[in-house]
Amino acid sequence: MATSSQYCASTDLSGYGIRAEALTGVTPANLQLAIADASAEIDGYLRARYTLPLASWGTDLTAICCRLAVYRVMMIRGFNAARAGDEQIRLQYEDAVHTLGLISQGRVHPNVVDSSSTAQGEAPGAFPIASSYRSRGYMVPDGHDGGAFQGRR
Repeated sequence: MATSSQYCASTDLSGYGIRAEALTGVTPANLQLAIADASAEIDGYLRARYTLPLASWGTDLTAICCRLAVYRVMMIRGFNAARAGDEQIRLQYEDAVHTLGLISQGRVHPNVVDSSSTAQGEAPGAFPIASSYRSRGYMVPDGHDGGAFQGRR
């Protein structure tokens, strides 16, 4: 099985999900564990549509990972139901999980390039060009020949 990517870093958490002060007292090891766990959960949803590991991803996936990881950190640190910010963290977690479900169903399309889109040494999206000629028995649908097909259709 492919090694899981980590879709965010601990430095991303305060930018996408929680104030830095709220992380006071949470060990770096617990932050990393929360990020690894969140990334593995994301892979569970992505596996339905993409070849893992991803070659690249955008900030949309980073934000989802942060929201999942922050929720996990709060499970360690503890929630205060009376604090509006803590309720917001729970709602962002639920929104992230909902979005992952939509991604899995093909209804949302994150900014990702999976590992099937790249071959070693090739740029993402680069595809071979195929050409054929009448002498090889190939003709395009409108009856013309000679180098008629190039690229993917």
